[in-house]
Amino acid sequence: MNHWIIVGVLLALAGLLFMVRHLSEPQTKQGPNNAPRRSFIRKHIRIGLALFWSAVIIWLFVNMQARGLQRNTLESDAAVAVDISDEWIKFSPGRDTLGVGLIFYPGALVEPTAYAPLARSVAEAGYPVVIVCVPLRLAPLQRHRDELTSRTRRVIASGDASKWVVGGHSKGGALAASFAKDFASEIDGLLLVGTSHPRRDDLSSLQIDVTKVYGSEDGLATVDEVNEFANNLPATTTFVLVEGANHSQFGFYGWQPGAGRASISRAEQQRQTIDAIIAQLRRLWEG
Repeated sequence: MNHWIIVGVLLALAGLLFMVRHLSEPQTKQGPNNAPRRSFIRKHIRIGLALFWSAVIIWLFVNMQARGLQRNTLESDAAVAVDISDEWIKFSPGRDTLGVGLIFYPGALVEPTAYAPLARSVAEAGYPVVIVCVPLRLAPLQRHRDELTSRTRRVIASGDASKWVVGGHSKGGALAASFAKDFASEIDGLLLVGTSHPRRDDLSSLQIDVTKVYGSEDGLATVDEVNEFANNLPATTTFVLVEGANHSQFGFYGWQPGAGRASISRAEQQRQTIDAIIAQLRRLWEG
């Protein structure tokens, strides 16, 4: 078990023990309503809940770390140049680029490098890929989403490709859909992987190439949910169902609550996903 998970669990237990210990001590009663004791109880319940949710967040954060990567995935070689910064991870083809690039947002709390195998495979096919790091891995506030938008637009303006697809996995797909809604004129395609989004935004009038890749065993973006919100996407959208795929195997990270049980290997799920992505990029290159 990861040592940070142990730390989180111990923090939660310490909080609960602290609360139980103090609640069991006799308190001085003052007044008919025993107000001081009620205030004491409320205070320590809040402390206990804060510690508990802190432990949960720590556990989720650690479990979303990248794992199972091959040693050379993040190393430059003749086939792919890798550039890592606090803002993004760039995978540039070693040969001449085909002129169409992919900007990819990670899922909520997922370490960006968990998508490095996917990005590298796409780059090896001749298409530059930039995994843009989501602030706090979640972009919970508007200022974080504004920063994500700024990073994305700087990549687009870089000139590394003449056409760009913006995409993402899970919450990253929701963020990509939001970017497409606001900046459709700056991109040529939208890629949605393992997500039921867009749920509220109507993007059916978009005049760009849209591809949605989803898994039959995905418990967080179910087939029923994907079908329910399909009308929010253009009628020309390419839907790619990966039979046997779950939620977490779209990346390389740990167990995720509700992800579903895959009936195919991670390697096979990745292969079919990469094929769908390259097919979209090829359409734009040939179009």
